[in-house]
Amino acid sequence: MQGQVVRRTIIGLAALIVAGIGLVLALPWIASTQLVRDRIAYELSAWSGYRVQLSQAPRIDVWPTFSAHLSNIALYEWGAQGSRPVLEAERIDIDLSALAALRGDVVFSRIALEHPLLRLTKATPVFDMPPSPGGGRMSRAIDTAGEIVAANAVEPELSDLPSDPFGQVTFNDGRVAVVDGGEDQVILSGLTGQINWPALDRPATLAAAGVWRSEAIRVEASSAEPLLLLAGGTSQVRLSLDAAPAKARFEGAANLSTNSFFDGQASFETPSLRRALEWSRTDIAAGQTIGAAKLSGRITGSAERLRIEEAALDLAGSPGTGVLELSTDGAAPTIGGSIAFEQLNVGTFLAAFTPQVDRVDEAADLIDENAARQLNLDLRLSATQAQLGNFALAELAATAQLKDGSAAFDISDATAFGGTIQAGIRIEPAGGANAVELRLLASEIDVGAMTLEAGGKRFVPQTRGNFSAILRGKGNDWNSVISTSEGTLTANFGPGDIVGIDANAFLARTAEGQLFPLSSVAEGALPMRGLQFSAAVGRGLARIDTATVSMEGRRASLTGIVPLAGRALALSGEVAPVDGQGEVTGEAVKFFVGGGWDEPFISPVPSTPDVRDAPEL
Repeated sequence: MQGQVVRRTIIGLAALIVAGIGLVLALPWIASTQLVRDRIAYELSAWSGYRVQLSQAPRIDVWPTFSAHLSNIALYEWGAQGSRPVLEAERIDIDLSALAALRGDVVFSRIALEHPLLRLTKATPVFDMPPSPGGGRMSRAIDTAGEIVAANAVEPELSDLPSDPFGQVTFNDGRVAVVDGGEDQVILSGLTGQINWPALDRPATLAAAGVWRSEAIRVEASSAEPLLLLAGGTSQVRLSLDAAPAKARFEGAANLSTNSFFDGQASFETPSLRRALEWSRTDIAAGQTIGAAKLSGRITGSAERLRIEEAALDLAGSPGTGVLELSTDGAAPTIGGSIAFEQLNVGTFLAAFTPQVDRVDEAADLIDENAARQLNLDLRLSATQAQLGNFALAELAATAQLKDGSAAFDISDATAFGGTIQAGIRIEPAGGANAVELRLLASEIDVGAMTLEAGGKRFVPQTRGNFSAILRGKGNDWNSVISTSEGTLTANFGPGDIVGIDANAFLARTAEGQLFPLSSVAEGALPMRGLQFSAAVGRGLARIDTATVSMEGRRASLTGIVPLAGRALALSGEVAPVDGQGEVTGEAVKFFVGGGWDEPFISPVPSTPDVRDAPEL
């Protein structure tokens, strides 16, 4: 008897289990009713706020998962007759909750879009957005979050945020287009990725890859309070962008509303600044030779005005630190601030922002005022060590400025060749040609060392001294500027030698009365007590007023004209004996200097006979 009771109990339990399993297995079939089928489009519209149009009724699959499949679906703005869909897709696959379907509800746990096209039309300070749906659960949730932000933007009450479940959205081979003049301008293609957002009051993540401006990119983003972010509030976010032309990172607080705000750590790096600027299409032209660049630091401010504190900048191998400010609220982007470098290649730095000045004998780079109009710049620079062409500088203090088509770079102070130098270049638009000013001032420098570094190999003064050059010219290339320049050239050197001239050999060859190259008397050095030089420059010609070399018992002087843009020489000179007070004590040896800078020729001038020595008639 007892055995029969046990057996019946076991059979009853088994029957219940089988019935339970059968009921669970039957739930999707039970839920797969026409009511559920009809409510799928309604729920998509209720969530998005857009009008949903299906080309055919959804297909419901029971196994292996309870899911719906929609073909050729489109979402439109309500009341916008004849408009293009805000979102369209060849197919949308939706995972459904069978238990919710038993109650007549439709709950999505995952949505997968195949070949979707999203159209954006509404611009914000940070990015474009699709047209506002004007309703729907998502729109109402954003409005509720907006009210929470308005009540307390600093510490919003997060517990009052809507907690509706959202789920996962995946997309494959999608496109994003901006509607411009009724035409779709595709800005992203091949877009594949997913959004994970369990509930509206929970964190969300985005991971996507695609093609932007012909370059493959990958974007990853996350937000601690995404609903607040969409409602104009502030949330902790992480964002990274990886592409061949550039990489960017940000982690911190962000606000993407009209009054956008950022506060966090950011970084940017590129293997080629020129390529990155061309890819970004910012209409800012970088220099021809600019390579790798890196920038990192803490950024604060808005999309229109950012401040980068503790900025670490590495421009083509010149690392520096300081503070930068970026502004885009004017006619052209503006960069300001101060950067301190341990080592700085001045030419490379300038090439990133201004027309590049190459070697003097190849000076043919265009000075394009449009390049200076693309960017406003006001930077204060300092460097422990710096390189300007062939010149090594130390303790550099300089400024670089671009504004309204004008460009300026000034070295206010630097040490070089045992002395100090100041230099500057200014370019200003002036009608059809640019007005250019060049300035160089040097004090107590080693003239010989500087001459050798500048490429001089002959007639090298081994002395210390001061000199200045101030030139102003007009033109759209460097040769035109030099050939039209006006200004002054002065020099004052102390005791020393001029290597490459044998004074005695020079006088001996001059006495022969025959034309000879100066290189024929280049063995030796000319000892001097000092050198004074001054010239007025006009229309590209240097008119020498004073060019005097004082020697022991002699004084050599030159006068004449030297074209700055050419190599020809047209000078007259003399070597006269002098006493200790500098007074001429005898007949001077006179000569002409012709040829070119690289190969001067000396033409002796015969002495004029004294009329007192002429024979009587």
